[in-house]
Amino acid sequence: MDQPTVLMEDQGAVRLLTLNRPQQLNALNETMGRELMAALGQARQDDAVAVVVITGAGRAFSAGGDLQRFHAMAQAGDFHQRQRFTDLELPRVMANFPKPLIAAINGPAVGWGFTMPLLCDLRLASQEAVFSCAFVRVGLTPEFGSSYILPRMLGLGRAMELVLTAREFGAAEALALGFLNRVTAPGDLLPAALDLAQAIARHPQPAIRMAKAILRHGAESTLEQTMGYEIELFRQAMATPEHLRAVEAMLAQIRAK
Repeated sequence: MDQPTVLMEDQGAVRLLTLNRPQQLNALNETMGRELMAALGQARQDDAVAVVVITGAGRAFSAGGDLQRFHAMAQAGDFHQRQRFTDLELPRVMANFPKPLIAAINGPAVGWGFTMPLLCDLRLASQEAVFSCAFVRVGLTPEFGSSYILPRMLGLGRAMELVLTAREFGAAEALALGFLNRVTAPGDLLPAALDLAQAIARHPQPAIRMAKAILRHGAESTLEQTMGYEIELFRQAMATPEHLRAVEAMLAQIRAK
């Protein structure tokens, strides 16, 4: 029986998703794409899940798209195969995922393995991680929303360099560029990512989801658009029972001092 290409494990309110094609360095194929979408769909609907962490099995995070699949499609020259492989459903699922997403990048992150974490909210990496926006190396172009996100994250000049040279760079440089939030020793990566996720999960979840939505919206909007959207969600957050409980708990702490 075939192993699932995405493993799921719950640790309290945190769901860990592990890309599971270690022999292929977790390269993306259609099966993995479908299973990752399904796993994210389940996490979205499960009220017990507050935060999702994505990592890779074995020594790689992801080597990108499956080169064997690319070779077969290039030989076939079939337009419909290319359309199916490049369907936008998965990037849209990630871009619109309402709960915090954390990428725990445990090893090489190349091509899709580099661009997919851009749609996560936080990115941690092992000191052994190696990155490359490698698309031009195989005659392709960046995808997964990276042409929008990467210049805003790094600046246009730095994004151009990484894309046009397809060069490899390590975790220390990725941290300095602003691509990563944190770098850890290899054995500390998953515990650090899970600790960060648990710290987020301890806060009232409606507020966490709204705060994520505000920051995403603000990054893509004018100041005037941002202020109107912010205050609308602020008002919604004020009406949640979680807000009332959090305020009451804080007042009780103050009175107890």
